[in-house]
Formats: sequence, structure tokens, C-alpha cells
Amino acid sequence: MYCEEDRNVPYDGAVEIPEEIQKIRDPIIFNMTRRELCFTGAGLLLAGLVFWLLFRVAGVRNSVLVAVPGLAAAPFGLFAFVRPMGLNLEDWLTIWAANNLRSAPVRKLFARNEYERVLELVQTRDRKGQTRRKLRTRKAGKRESAYRTRQ
Repeated sequence: MYCEEDRNVPYDGAVEIPEEIQKIRDPIIFNMTRRELCFTGAGLLLAGLVFWLLFRVAGVRNSVLVAVPGLAAAPFGLFAFVRPMGLNLEDWLTIWAANNLRSAPVRKLFARNEYERVLELVQTRDRKGQTRRKLRTRKAGKRESAYRTRQ
């Protein structure tokens, strides 16, 4: 594994699992794991229930009798056997939803440099001071002219 001296980046809490260990499976029967067996069994039960409801209750006797139960069981087959990027489908969908649906589409950084903020405050204060000085000189000039005309 890694020594602290070999690490170029700080530890971020993630542990790297070797590929050989990731590929280990613990099959129970028919070379399927417990998880795959549970999803396959649930899919077969749902397909059988839908088949029975279509055949007995609805009286369907055409190709829909085979297609609809297959479509009803398809999500269970996906969850049992599809592993995107080495993750179970439900784990992958959870991560995908957290990154694409629950988070903001554009993340804006609102951090400001405090020195820049202080500089802006000083500049606005200086601008206000300059406008006040201009007003004072204008008023003073008007007073002098008004005083001169009275004399």
C-alpha cells in the first residue's frame, strides 16, 4: 500500500480497493450471488403475477400475454445484473441523482477578497468626500458672489 512519504496529495477519506478484490464474487446457486438471486426471484414472482392477472382476470390471449410480464420484470433484471462503473445499479443511481438532480446545476462562488471589499469602501468614501467638497466650494462661491452684489 502507500506510505505517507509516497503520497503527493493529502488523504481525502477514500480508500482505493484493488481490482482483484473488487472482482471477487460469492456465488450461491447457478453462479448467482445472493443479491442477484433476490432480484431475479422478485422479478420472476412479479412476472408470474402479471401473467396470471392478464390470463385469468383480463382474459388476454395474444402476444401481450408474454410481452407485458417481461417488461414488468425487466427492472429487476437490470438491478440484478447491470453494474455501471463497477457499482451496483442502485448505488450508481443514488450517486447520479445526488450529482445531477439534487445539486445546483451551476455552482457559483460568492467568496470575495476582503482586501478588495475594503478598497471599494475606501474608494466610495473618497468619491463621496470629493462630491461634498465640490458642493461646498460651489456654495461658498455663491455666497461670496451674493455678498459682493449686496455691497
